[in-house]
Amino acid sequence: MQLAYRILWFEDQPNNVRFSNENICEGIRELGFEPLVTIREVVTGGPDPMAGLPPERDVDLVLMDWKLGGGYDGAQLARRIRLIFSDTDIVFYSSEAPNTLRRLIFNQDIDGVFCCRRDDLSTRTLDIIRAQLRKILDLNHMRGIVMAATSDLDHAMIECLEVVHKVVYPHDAADFANMISAQIAGGLRKKASEIEGLGRNGRIEKLIRDPGFGAAMRLGALRDELEKLADRITKSHLLEKLGAYASEVITPRNDFAHKRAVVVGDQLTLEGREEPFNQESMIALRLRLLAHSENLRDLLSLLQEMATAAGEPGLAGQVAAVQRAVERAEKITKSN
Repeated sequence: MQLAYRILWFEDQPNNVRFSNENICEGIRELGFEPLVTIREVVTGGPDPMAGLPPERDVDLVLMDWKLGGGYDGAQLARRIRLIFSDTDIVFYSSEAPNTLRRLIFNQDIDGVFCCRRDDLSTRTLDIIRAQLRKILDLNHMRGIVMAATSDLDHAMIECLEVVHKVVYPHDAADFANMISAQIAGGLRKKASEIEGLGRNGRIEKLIRDPGFGAAMRLGALRDELEKLADRITKSHLLEKLGAYASEVITPRNDFAHKRAVVVGDQLTLEGREEPFNQESMIALRLRLLAHSENLRDLLSLLQEMATAAGEPGLAGQVAAVQRAVERAEKITKSN
């Protein structure tokens, strides 16, 4: 899930765009995404504004002022950006009229650049961001279609089995039931034996990743162990937020994965749920997921501090590795 929206901003007077920055960030938050804005201050005697640029996959939008400090021309910088970021949208702005800016961009022979006046910067930028996010949500919509289709197929398979048992065993379904129960029980016994073996051998790394150790079990184990550290966790909201994780993360995930879409009245919803499936409910869900993501990051940071204080640099490094893994996963999600 992609919850961060990243902006790379080139400006020689950041204070002059502070209100635009605040408006843009607020608009992004209202869409259920986390704004991450990096402003590169372009001034005389400063570093090359193009030095050490992040990978293109880590930038969703570039904002470029025309009249920059240090003798830099925004249109020329936009051309250099386009050579590196081939597909990233650019917003080119100034106090000049957009037609003037378009001529400057045309002379640089680059595409994918939106031109606007400085006074309209936040409004125009948010319009562009909304258009971009519609594409992102379309991708998630396709993922949702796949999940809905597999849910329907699972339900169809259950119905097939119900028909089979009535046709093959019209008078006594006990044989069919015994056969299925034997398959389930055999599978569970085999799995239980494997799990017990992992436990005896202390294979915690495999146990906590085993499909049998589901999300609800993981949450319960984490909460139980964190309760033992409660006197060392001064930020009580970190534990309190975990109390809502099951209802706000696990339940919606399971519902989207396994429940069919149905129409109740004139509202589309998931079978057994009252909440309608619409843009407002999806934004609310993304905001809840973002809040839980932030809470877990804060919890990881706190655990890293505890490990360092306990003289366990290896453990602190392990926690840091987890944090880096989360960041890499977000980047991979973003690039797909």
